[in-house]
Amino acid sequence: MALNQRQACGWTRCRRKNRRALCICSLQRRCQLAFDASTTAISRKAAMRRGCAMTASDNSQTGKTMVPGSAEFVRFLVETGQKHVFGLPGSSMVAPLHQLQNTDIRFVPAIHESVAVAAADGYARVAGSATTLLYMLPGLANGLANLYNAWRDETPLTVIASQQASYHRSLGSTIGEGDLVAMTRPFTRLSHEIAPGMSLRFWLEKARSVASGALPGPVFLSIPEDVLEGMVEQTSFRQSAAPSPAIPNVSAVAEALALAQRPLIVVGGQLRRFGGSRAIEDLAAAQGIALAYEPGFADRLGVAPGHPNCFGNILFAPALERTADVVIFLGARFLLEAHPKPSWFPQAQWIAHINADPLKLEETKKADWAAAADPGAFAAALAGAVGANGASAGLVDARRSWLSSLREGMSSAEMPRGQSSYLRAITPLHDALDHGWLVDESVMGIPVVQGVLRATDGHRYMGTTGASLGWGTGAAAGVALASGEPATCVIGDGSLRFGALGLWTLRNENLPVTLIVLDNGGYGSTRYFERQYIQRLGPAAVPQGPGYLGSDFRESGSSVEGIIAGFGIPVAVVEQDDDPRRAIEHAWSQAHAGPNAVVIRMDFGD
Repeated sequence: MALNQRQACGWTRCRRKNRRALCICSLQRRCQLAFDASTTAISRKAAMRRGCAMTASDNSQTGKTMVPGSAEFVRFLVETGQKHVFGLPGSSMVAPLHQLQNTDIRFVPAIHESVAVAAADGYARVAGSATTLLYMLPGLANGLANLYNAWRDETPLTVIASQQASYHRSLGSTIGEGDLVAMTRPFTRLSHEIAPGMSLRFWLEKARSVASGALPGPVFLSIPEDVLEGMVEQTSFRQSAAPSPAIPNVSAVAEALALAQRPLIVVGGQLRRFGGSRAIEDLAAAQGIALAYEPGFADRLGVAPGHPNCFGNILFAPALERTADVVIFLGARFLLEAHPKPSWFPQAQWIAHINADPLKLEETKKADWAAAADPGAFAAALAGAVGANGASAGLVDARRSWLSSLREGMSSAEMPRGQSSYLRAITPLHDALDHGWLVDESVMGIPVVQGVLRATDGHRYMGTTGASLGWGTGAAAGVALASGEPATCVIGDGSLRFGALGLWTLRNENLPVTLIVLDNGGYGSTRYFERQYIQRLGPAAVPQGPGYLGSDFRESGSSVEGIIAGFGIPVAVVEQDDDPRRAIEHAWSQAHAGPNAVVIRMDFGD
C-alpha cells in the first residue's frame, strides 16, 4: 500500500516497537488507537495456530503438558467435585460441552439463561458452589436479573460466558461480542476475561476462592473461544486452607444486652450462612431476648421460625418495633426496604449493626455501634460473653413477661393492608419445612410465609432479597438437585409468568418439586402501590380510581394453570371458597413422581 493510501485510510506508523496504529474517528469525534502487531487479522489467526503447534512441541521437550483449554476447564470441574453444571449450549461453548462427555458430571440444560443462573444459584446455596455456562453477550444479558439476585444474596456461584475469539475481537461489530466484564462487574466479587497466554487454571482457582471466600458472592469469567479450543498448559496450584475467623470484640454489645429492658436481635440470612443461628437461638431463650427477621425479603431465615422468641418479619410485629430499647442487627442489612419509612425503633436507646461486608454496614440508617465481622464468630463470642455476665434473673423474668404480652397482642389486624388476604392461602403451609426445602418467591406473601412457619429448624428456607422476578422455578430445580430432597416452591402468579421457562427444567429433570401458586390475577404488589399512590394524591388524582395497566391479568392471556399444564406438569386448582390444605397434602404425597402444582385463587385486592 502506498504511503498516501495508508494516510487516507487512517494508518500511521508508531515509532515505538515499529508497530502500526489504526486511528478510528467516530461521529462523536473521539479517537481510539488499536494496535495489531503489524499483521492482518488473517495472518494473526494463522500465526496463532502455528504458535499453538510450536508451543506444544517446544513444551513437550521441557516436560510441560499441553491440553486443549476446554479439557483443562473440565479437569478443574472434576477435581473440585462438581457433580452438576447448568447452562445453555452455544456455538462458542461446544468445546467444553464436548469434553463433559468424558466425565460423570451431569449437564443440566435450561431453555433460558435466567433459569440457568437461578438453578445454579439454588444449587450453590445447598452444595456450597455451582457453575453455569452461558453463551456470549446475549446469553449473559438474559441471565443478569438472576445474577443480581445471587449478588444480593452472596451466593458462591461461578458464571462462565464464552467470548468471541481474541483474534476476531473488534469494537463490538462481531455477533455476540461485547464487554462482558463491564456488564457483570457491579454484581460480582470478581469479573475477568482470560486472554490467550494467561493461565486458565489460575483464574479458575482464583474465581473459586473468591466466590467461597470470607465475603462470598458470584464471580464471572469470560473465556474467548480460542482459549477454550487452543492449547494451554496443564497446571495445578496449592490449595490454601481458610483459617478460622478472628474473634471479634463483642464487649459493647454484650454490655448493652445485659442491661436492656426490652432487647431485640434482628437477624438476616447472613447469620444462617455463617453458622451463627444456634448460638443466637440459645442466647435468646436463656436471656429473654426477642428475635425478628429483617423487614421485607430474606435469602435465609437467620433463626428458626418456630423459636418461642421469634416474632417473624419485623414488619408484622409493630408493637415489638415500637417498644424495643436495645436493637442488634446481626447478619442483616440496616435496613432492607423497597419503600423506606422515615424512622424505626422510636424507643431504642442503642442500636448496633454487624455485617460481614463493610460496604453493607449502615446502608440506609445510622447505628450507635457498627462492625464488619463474621456473624457466626460474632454470635458465638456474644453468647459466651452474655452467658458469663448476663442479665439478672429478675430482669430476664421481666423480659419474658414483655414477650408474652407482645405475643398476646399480636393479631392479623396488625398485618399491613394488602397482605392479610394471604393468610388463608399460606397458613396451610405451616409445616412445609417438615416436608423438605421451601423456596419462597411469593413476593407480598413472603412476610406471611415467614410468620406461619412453625419449624424448629429453619435451615431449609430459601428466598432472594434481590426481588428480580422469575427466580423461584429455577432456584427450586437447583435446590432439589443439590439436596436430593423434595422442595416446595411458593410463588406468586406474576413471578410464575416471569419464570415459566423454569418449568421446562423441572419437568425435564423430573424433580420432586411442588409449586404452590398464589393467583391474585396479576401483579398484586403493583396494584397495591398504585392504590397507595392514589390515596396520597387525594382529590388531585385524575382519575380517582386505579387503572391497573399491565397488572390485571384476570381476562388477559393464558391462565397460570394452563401455562403449567403446557409443560406437562400436573396441576390442581383451589377456588377461593375451598380449603387449600387437602390439595397441598396430596401434592406433597405425589412429589416423588415428579413436579406438580397447586394453584390457589386469591382475592384480587381491589
